[in-house]
Amino acid sequence: MFNNLGYFFAEAWRDAKNRPVAVIFSLVSITLLLLFAAFVFAGGEEAQWLVGQLREEAAVTVFLNEDIAGDQVEELEEKLGGLDGVTALRFVSQEEALEEMNKVLGSYSAELAALAGFNPFLSYFEVGVRPEQGPAVARQAEDLPGVDGVRDSRQTMERLSRLSTVLRLGALLTLIFVGVVMMITISHIVHLGLMAREEEMEIYRLLGAGPWFALMPFLLQGSLLGLAGGVLAFLLALLFFPLLFSRLLAALPFLPLRPGVEVALAVGPVLVVTGLLFGLCGSLLAQSHARG
Repeated sequence: MFNNLGYFFAEAWRDAKNRPVAVIFSLVSITLLLLFAAFVFAGGEEAQWLVGQLREEAAVTVFLNEDIAGDQVEELEEKLGGLDGVTALRFVSQEEALEEMNKVLGSYSAELAALAGFNPFLSYFEVGVRPEQGPAVARQAEDLPGVDGVRDSRQTMERLSRLSTVLRLGALLTLIFVGVVMMITISHIVHLGLMAREEEMEIYRLLGAGPWFALMPFLLQGSLLGLAGGVLAFLLALLFFPLLFSRLLAALPFLPLRPGVEVALAVGPVLVVTGLLFGLCGSLLAQSHARG
């Protein structure tokens, strides 16, 4: 069979040339379906990436009362530094908090507040902690005098983790949906080719050729159609993801998002393999109907 591989490819190409409109329409449909799946899959992967980043950079933010005195700040710093699990400690004044917010967001609202002579931000301690001891540090910090409130990065991480689970489940369901639609589309294209060459295949059978000899070009055609759709979707992801993620970074600069190209490269193999596998399954589905 492998000795005839060149013949099989030539026959698959000849059949595709006989039905260019149907093949091109199918290829465009498969590409768009896989590109849609790529966006959903990228969302799940990026949420998982953010969870990993937060896990590595575990921190507790301790907000101070607005009227806290300087000596109380020093005393509080000593107490926070002595808590078990604390690895780093940084004090941020109200002015520094406003300045950081201006850098992070472009801070239109913060600038208005500053122009009005009012700073809405509290001074705070940024407390680096060991990930497993973050909740304990947060509970102890809440009871210290002069503390207005505490925010544990684990809370954000847990929300993102739930979002990541939902997005990854959505990505899986999307891939299944896309795969089923691909199988139906490719099966239809291959089945049309089988019907158009039914007499030719009967001649092959009468000449003693095995059943797979006549069917192999169509098997290759469906597989290559799915593979081409996966590759095209990957190339489009390389084109669109950098644009999308640059917009996201501009709108949400405080999120440690990966570059769009890196995300596209992570998603690309999934698109190509999905296209190839479901293209093959679509061909097998059409041929099983034909043989039946």
